[in-house]
Amino acid sequence: MSLEEVKCLGFDASTTTFGTALMTKQCMSKILWDKKVDVFKKWGWSDEDVIRVFRCQPSLMLASIDKINLVMSFWVNQLGWDFLALTKCPLMFGYSLHKRIIPRASVLQFLFMKGLREKNASLVSPFTYSENLFLNKCVFSFKEESDYLLKLYEEKMKLANTKENIGMPSTKCVIY
Repeated sequence: MSLEEVKCLGFDASTTTFGTALMTKQCMSKILWDKKVDVFKKWGWSDEDVIRVFRCQPSLMLASIDKINLVMSFWVNQLGWDFLALTKCPLMFGYSLHKRIIPRASVLQFLFMKGLREKNASLVSPFTYSENLFLNKCVFSFKEESDYLLKLYEEKMKLANTKENIGMPSTKCVIY
C-alpha cells in the first residue's frame, strides 16, 4: 500500500490518522482486508460505511474477524440494537466484550426496559465513558435503581474476570 493509495482513501498526510491508516493497510494483505470488509457487509454495512468509519478510526481494521463477528453478533442478535450505531463508535471493536461491552450493555438494557433512558439517546456514548463517568451517569444518577444497577454491573464484571481467569471465551449471557 503506497502513500498515494492511502491518500486516495481520503486521508490527509498531515494528520495522525494518516500514519495509522498507512500502518494498518501495510500490515495486512488485500485478501485479509477484503475478508474483513465482507464481514462488515455481512452485518449490513456498505462499502462506503467501512471506508467512512476507517477514515475516522483506521485501527478498526486491526480487529480480528472473530472479534468483529463477536461484537456484531452480541450487538445485533443479543441486544437487538441497530448495526449502524456501531459506525458511530468504531472504538467498540477494540473494547473487551466481557469487561466493557456486556456489563455496560446490561445496565443500558435495564434502563431502557424501565423507561429510564430515552429511546433516542445514544446507544454508543456510554461505552466510551470512563469507568467513573459511566457509573455516575448510568448507575448512580438513578437513585431508586442504583443499588440494583451497581450489583448488576459488578456481577457482569466479576463474571468477565472469572471467564478470563479460567480461559473461557463464551459470549452467551443473560443481559439483566
